Amino acid sequence: MTTDPGTADRSLRSTDFGDRAHRRYWWHRTGGRSYAPPVYSDLTEAEWAVMEAWFEDSERVGSGGEMSVPMISVLQGFIMGSGIRSIVQLGHYKGYSTLMIGMMLRRMGVEKGLVSIDIDKGMTEGVQGWLARAGLEAQVRLIVSDSAAPGMPAAAEVILGRAPRCLIIDSSHQYAHTLRELDLWWDALAPGGLMFLHDCSDYARGWDSTGEGGVRRALEEWLPRHPETAALMLEGNPNADGPVAYADGCGLCMMQKPPAAPLA
Repeated sequence: MTTDPGTADRSLRSTDFGDRAHRRYWWHRTGGRSYAPPVYSDLTEAEWAVMEAWFEDSERVGSGGEMSVPMISVLQGFIMGSGIRSIVQLGHYKGYSTLMIGMMLRRMGVEKGLVSIDIDKGMTEGVQGWLARAGLEAQVRLIVSDSAAPGMPAAAEVILGRAPRCLIIDSSHQYAHTLRELDLWWDALAPGGLMFLHDCSDYARGWDSTGEGGVRRALEEWLPRHPETAALMLEGNPNADGPVAYADGCGLCMMQKPPAAPLA
């Protein structure tokens, strides 16, 4: 049996990340993960070249902060596995997950499938440049705004042409702001739709710049008020042999809005 050289090369992508010192590469340095995750090996050569350039450029200014391999892998499974075609992202920062999701949508043949909202105009301009470089303008639309602003769901629905079926919250990480996002966007989410929140672990409470308990506290208060909601809150540990199987210490919460009618 012969091996396609292109496929073999793809399997080696990102394997050198484990030798890099920056904290953003923790996934590649822990748990014996000497392989390229499918989120990277599935990319075309041109797409991977863009992501490599994105890593190099963002690292030059010493910043990390993008979602980790475990969470983007979860999103890939749900988005591509179920063919989700209308997605809203709250918080895109430097654009890692925005680019990755845009590439998923392009492989699915979807246009105007992702609306990403961030309050930082400068960051958004930078992300727009990366989207142009990757040729993803048809798949992704960016909005500069507070993601908890009341008019945002209507603006996103106009662009998508339908209510979002997937909502990703990875914005301020502040307790009060996250509560407002939950109330606003849960109503806007299509029945049966999915909501994903990053940084919901006990450990990630510290990311709240207001010191009020972050995403975890917001969920602890919001979920009891919505007992009809199917929710799974995952704590994390970066080591494969750690006390929990999910590898991101910042945690992940997945919720499904009840369908409009009982399923047969």
